[in-house]
Amino acid sequence: MMQKRNFIREIIFFGIVIVVLLLVLNLNNIIPTEKTNQTSQQGSVPETSHEQLLGTISHSLTLEKELPDNGEYVTIYKTIPDRYSRHDIITLGKKFNISSQYQIKEGAEGFSITENDKSAYVVLTVNGWIEYTNRNRARSVNPLDVPEKLPSDEEAVQIATKFLKDRDLLPDGAELIGIDHGKILGAAENGTNTIFWEDVQVWYGRKLNGIPVEGTQLMLAIGGNGDPIEFFTNWRKYESYKEMPLKTPEQAFEDLKVKGISIGMNNPDRVSINDMYLAYHTKPGAETEEYLEPIWMFKGEVIVNNKSVMQVNTYIPALTDEAVKSLSS
Repeated sequence: MMQKRNFIREIIFFGIVIVVLLLVLNLNNIIPTEKTNQTSQQGSVPETSHEQLLGTISHSLTLEKELPDNGEYVTIYKTIPDRYSRHDIITLGKKFNISSQYQIKEGAEGFSITENDKSAYVVLTVNGWIEYTNRNRARSVNPLDVPEKLPSDEEAVQIATKFLKDRDLLPDGAELIGIDHGKILGAAENGTNTIFWEDVQVWYGRKLNGIPVEGTQLMLAIGGNGDPIEFFTNWRKYESYKEMPLKTPEQAFEDLKVKGISIGMNNPDRVSINDMYLAYHTKPGAETEEYLEPIWMFKGEVIVNNKSVMQVNTYIPALTDEAVKSLSS
């Protein structure tokens, strides 16, 4: 299942790199821009903003799964804003062995702290987004982060979980949701493809009231010799607000057919939706969030000549129109 999401994750990864770099530039250009030709993946996010920029849209969809029954109401959660200070970025920096207090910058987006030699940095935004990067190791070809020096996936999970727990970086309710490998590929002298760089990415997610929260993510990348080399999290705090009426799954599917799904350049036999479930959708870490949005999540595949050629992954807002108006007011 993780392999099936690789294409989506590659797109999302580069989107996140751009967001982080823009965010960093807002922090007074304290972190030099990095360039990389890597191929990497990231955990599942419901839908990318550029979903419909390429290819055509199909409105001919078939639902291959029985409609879910989640009742008529769903709990709305209100986002609890974070408040941070220089003390918080100093404390966070020490968790990643960065203690250069004179390399702290503050801007409208939050705080950052860097090593004196700029080899590593930590960013803490006002929206709770945290990123740590060891620039000599993460997404950078070096002699340590190569396949033969990596721990196994099972060992990486143990290393990551212990590292996060020891530093109070693993929130209550965090669940392991998968393992990915970031890679930089290139051609060897004999013309064959080879891996010049690789890490093991350990991903965690969460549920609220038994409902998955799409977009809430926490990742720690483990490099050669079991060293943590990169970390980021988009993990907001919430409090229960009120119960509000749900759009029926039948209506959500009808709305999806009206909206349509991007199918690239394919001419499909059909677009098969084989999974539909109620979820929450948190906004990206660079955006302000007031409420956690309930959604109907749809996953499926594009079928051409009776073969699956593309995965699809999108959502429809789950609240009724009246509930949305009430919430807005």
